Amino acid sequence: MQITIKELLSARTREEILATLDYFNALPRRQGRKEDLVKALIAYLSSDPKVWLSQLMECDLRLLKRLCDAGPDNSVDIIPADFPTVVEVLHFVDSSKSDREDMLRVSIPRAFYDLISKEIDSVISRKEEDGSFHLEHLILGAVNIYGVVPLRTFVDSIFTDFETIEEVRAFAGSVARNPMMRLFQEEYMGESYMISPDVENMDELMKKRKKYHKYSRRYAKSSLDMAISCGLDSPFCFFGRDTEEGKALLGMLEALGYVGEDLTYTAHLVWINSQYEPDMRNLELLLSPLTEAAADIVDYDQFVQYAQIILNYANSAPKWLLKGHSAKESGQMLYYLPENMFSELFDYSDVLEGDEEVLRLFDSVNKVRPVAPDAPCPCGSGLSYRLCHGRHFS
Repeated sequence: MQITIKELLSARTREEILATLDYFNALPRRQGRKEDLVKALIAYLSSDPKVWLSQLMECDLRLLKRLCDAGPDNSVDIIPADFPTVVEVLHFVDSSKSDREDMLRVSIPRAFYDLISKEIDSVISRKEEDGSFHLEHLILGAVNIYGVVPLRTFVDSIFTDFETIEEVRAFAGSVARNPMMRLFQEEYMGESYMISPDVENMDELMKKRKKYHKYSRRYAKSSLDMAISCGLDSPFCFFGRDTEEGKALLGMLEALGYVGEDLTYTAHLVWINSQYEPDMRNLELLLSPLTEAAADIVDYDQFVQYAQIILNYANSAPKWLLKGHSAKESGQMLYYLPENMFSELFDYSDVLEGDEEVLRLFDSVNKVRPVAPDAPCPCGSGLSYRLCHGRHFS
């Protein structure tokens, strides 16, 4: 039996319905009974879906597009973000734990599918063409670079040179109307701040900043290109894809077999983990892309080489605790690899002691080309193949 949009919305609490109406700036003047609020929300969502879809962020629209392509009530497995998307919070999609490890299973109910499936492509195309996504990348990226930044400093960081006052006003209006300005703004000690959605605890971050205050009294300067780059691929943003260290990191991860969304997500994790204060536990987190792929690393020397690529990136990326300054720039929060750390992952002594015959067989198969039994053995011993390396198969 198909569930109607009225049944879907009626199952929500009054507070959830109010939150949805508030997000879309559609709160009625009188916020009376829940039944009346449900009617108001149904009327708003049904009247012109393009209007409220346009108020969603790119990551929400991309997810809805993916689910619409899959079809109503058909689940899609995705990598869960560090923070819930708007469509998850507002319950426009259903989600549950996937059978696949560390994945989230999401789907779109038919009632919502019927509302948006014919509109989603045009909304995305329009926002790509009119610069809405570009502005979103700029706002999100600038916030990501600092983690937490005063609103005034944030505004200064994203404004560039304009030729006319009309251009300034138009840009300011676009920024003010962007939903990120509401979603990512919080009050702290009586002052308005912009906060990255990837920051777990603003209070803790602000308190820890005092430890490094003398090294970073002012917020770092960043270019618009750096900010835009750090706002791409939400919710798996990543700083520095165009820097020397960032390119080296991505190249190394690709060499280890990380591709597509897995590559984007892993680079994102490296960026997030590079924000933590250096200690052994956080170093383990930072190098987890290597330890989890140890089977694809030739030996410990190559592991050290790859680890240094990650550490170089971590030391060059802007730090939230340092107000956007890097560890390399400030001399604080520098990561390094202690001698022989993780070398046990490449210690094969136990294998050599217990399985020497198996390893010799493996060596003969991989290094000596099989030939006719009475032909000279390719290893150059002068013996026939059947009396030399071929004896393993006799």
